[in-house]
Amino acid sequence: MSQTAKNTQTALQFFGFRYPPFADTFEITTPYQSPHEQSVVTRTLGLIRQGRSVAIYGEAGSGKSMLAKTICTGLDTKEYRIAHIPFGGMKPSVILRDLCDELDIDTTGRKGHLSRLVADFNANTDKPFPVIVIDEAHEMQRQSFLDLCSLLTNTRRRTAAAAMILVGQPSLKKLLELDIYAPVRTRLTCSFATSALNLEDARAFILFRLKQAHADAGVFDNEALNCLALDSKGNRRVLMNIAALCLEEAARRTDKVVTAEIVNTVTMECL
Repeated sequence: MSQTAKNTQTALQFFGFRYPPFADTFEITTPYQSPHEQSVVTRTLGLIRQGRSVAIYGEAGSGKSMLAKTICTGLDTKEYRIAHIPFGGMKPSVILRDLCDELDIDTTGRKGHLSRLVADFNANTDKPFPVIVIDEAHEMQRQSFLDLCSLLTNTRRRTAAAAMILVGQPSLKKLLELDIYAPVRTRLTCSFATSALNLEDARAFILFRLKQAHADAGVFDNEALNCLALDSKGNRRVLMNIAALCLEEAARRTDKVVTAEIVNTVTMECL
């Protein structure tokens, strides 16, 4: 940075925060949601409760995974059992094995994992309804898509056997538009796009994170909030990275308020 170091305290120590506002080291049970995201959560929950499947796509850092997590926490664990696969780029056999593990399905013996999943989903039991969440789904092999789709319907009863949420980058949408993926696309009721936060939502997101950390909302002045929102282009991950660096720079300078000048300095050196 441009000035000589004045302070060796971290931002957490200097500002006296209970938690670091822009870190993922503490859990936020109810994350920030823009009006658009609230709508996606509400609509997706309604569809899953009907046994429907959806895709959620957007740029890296746009909050897709957090959105999927919020949706899952809105499901009663007495009625739904959730299998979360954090990376779709694994071999089809590995994804099926991990699904069995996530859902506590016995894998001993010679029977294949796909057959075990089908049998479990189609069994006439009182088990909670399965919901499969695949993160980074744009990395999945075509066979995995087809395997998962085969789990969604109980062909004997012609009822839904499971619901699925595919989460991925914009290439997921393009992939599903290909003719060879028509069997997958038709299994999805709809696709929701996540988007960058607008200026107002980005400011609200920063203030929300500060509040969750028991931090003073005035630690960023008004112009600094605007600069953060603009420089990050509304991308949550980038916004959190810049904001964290700004707090560290302010602590180094022993400034109790982050100004637009600090934001601009950090942005120029780090982006």
